[in-house]
Amino acid sequence: MKLPVFKSAILATSITLALVGFSAVSHAQPNMAANAFLTAASQASSPVCDSSECEAEMRRLIRLARNGSGDAAALVAMAFASGDGLEQSDKEAERFIRTGVRYRSAIATFLMSDWYRNGFILEQNDEEADKLLEQAVALNHPPALYQKATQLFASDNPEDFEEALTLLEQASDQNLVNAMFLLGRMRQIGAGVEQDLVGAGELYRKLIIAGVDDARPYLREVTKDLEATGANDETVARFASTQNIERISVTGSAFRVNTQLTGIVRRLTASGQYDSRSIGSRIRGVTCEESGSNCAVTRPGSEATSISDIVNSN
Repeated sequence: MKLPVFKSAILATSITLALVGFSAVSHAQPNMAANAFLTAASQASSPVCDSSECEAEMRRLIRLARNGSGDAAALVAMAFASGDGLEQSDKEAERFIRTGVRYRSAIATFLMSDWYRNGFILEQNDEEADKLLEQAVALNHPPALYQKATQLFASDNPEDFEEALTLLEQASDQNLVNAMFLLGRMRQIGAGVEQDLVGAGELYRKLIIAGVDDARPYLREVTKDLEATGANDETVARFASTQNIERISVTGSAFRVNTQLTGIVRRLTASGQYDSRSIGSRIRGVTCEESGSNCAVTRPGSEATSISDIVNSN
């Protein structure tokens, strides 16, 4: 039995997870605006992907998926599942999500786990859901790390706590909002870990700079407590100044979906791995380095935005 879900929320979830997956850990500021977008899109009553531009990007994603991109396959699967961006089809949604998992996409693996757990598109199967979740954890996917951590925290086995904390820290290091919030609260009140007001404050500060306003009251609490303990003035001043940062909101869910889809397509195409004429390995979804064969990899220039650009420039 399929769960009742907002069609727009399904597609928005896929984009959010994709952005997490594509975001480089070395970025100075985390790309966490997608989480706010997810909330807005989940409340939308109309499709968020109904423009010709969005439809064109979906067609490009289908080509990328057929040529070996597991992440593209995950996005296509979610669009088929929701009927937002592509005509709704449970059969095609299942086909593409399985394709994504076969190509070892962390995004697809985590989504398929969620579908099995909730009986959405696929028949409910907790055993398969758990197995896929473990695979997504092994692939270091932040939402999977967080979900596994919360499962372990909820268990009755004290020995699970250290593993859960490690997974939570890994997800937080990759700028997953929920993980940063939970770890921040644990450090703030000393729940299961040694109290670390400065560490908690740094997490809240990072969230606020990224546009997550829910972190503001928690940073105020931390700043007040640090002032009471006579903490370093520079730290207190830095936290206090962050609270005064104004957030500029951008409206228009459809516009954001189009922009994010375009960015994802460009990143996938610029990787040079998913051309049907096979620049690099001749095995779909396998890079030249991974294939072990005698092949060369064509590296796209910074101006390349499509497979055609990559091929025609060489």
